Amino acid sequence: MELVVKRWSSGRAWRIVLSGAMGVAANAIALAYVAMTWGGPHRGAMVALYAAGALIGVVVIAAAQTLTTARGSRLIMLAVGVVSTVIVGVGAVLDGGAGSPAALGFFAPSLLFAVTCPPRVMVGMEAMLVAVYAASAWSGTPPPGYIFVNLGGMLVIVAVCSLQAAMVAAQRRQLHELAQLDPLTGALNRRGMEQKAVPLLSSATADQPLSVLCLDFDDFKLINDTQGHAAGDQLLRWAVQTALLTLPMDALVARTGGDEFIMVLPGHAAAAAAAAGDRLRTALAARVGISCGAATAPDDGSDLAALVAVADERLYADKTRRRASRGALTV
Repeated sequence: MELVVKRWSSGRAWRIVLSGAMGVAANAIALAYVAMTWGGPHRGAMVALYAAGALIGVVVIAAAQTLTTARGSRLIMLAVGVVSTVIVGVGAVLDGGAGSPAALGFFAPSLLFAVTCPPRVMVGMEAMLVAVYAASAWSGTPPPGYIFVNLGGMLVIVAVCSLQAAMVAAQRRQLHELAQLDPLTGALNRRGMEQKAVPLLSSATADQPLSVLCLDFDDFKLINDTQGHAAGDQLLRWAVQTALLTLPMDALVARTGGDEFIMVLPGHAAAAAAAAGDRLRTALAARVGISCGAATAPDDGSDLAALVAVADERLYADKTRRRASRGALTV
């Protein structure tokens, strides 16, 4: 069971599985309808058609994990959607047109497109589905108003489902962003820093360097002990806002624990990073002293962990020098 959960932990994989499962279910229901009305026309052709649709659904489920990362997977899934819609349309035509119970199968792909497709893609897919439904209406003689009511109901359901899907997607994006932030200060947390810094580091070169600053406060424990934790929390929030105002707009600011911070400075060589650290030290000096160390990619390392390790060493060297020149500072 644990292996299954791990395998399908990706949200995209689950959506692909849902697509396949809906295809299997819809075609299974259609096959049951054909069996119950076996005396009708074209039953053999309809069995072959719906069996092919169910098989496509099974293949999609089996290949879901591969399709999450395969090149062209979105086009493959769009093709599956188009084929599924055509199967429903052809089945409806074989059974007498839009008035046939088989035409109710249009609801399944319409809901699927509304829930799983991005808005622009969803509009195109729904337009294709309506066109196929309208084409099936030319065969047979459904009761007056039948097509209008059926199509209108389908579009209302699509609108409601697509709106709900958009709201869920927005909430998912918000939760993802919150998971990257330190709740006290609004700075990035360690996870958020890693996710945003890794793409920047991958493109760092000697001509396009990137620097990391590590810093912590002087006597932060003393501030908490003498002024209270509320004062310490307020100082942390102020320090983050000051850093955001002092550093370049593309800088990343993360609180990684207590009074420990990491800043990533794209486009900063060693000298520019040292200057940024000095500006930050001056800006924060109004309320707190800091120790600071810097490291630059690619000279000091090519990944975030290596750069932070070097910057940490230089931070403590800076702390040692400042202790020697100004008297003992507590960490």
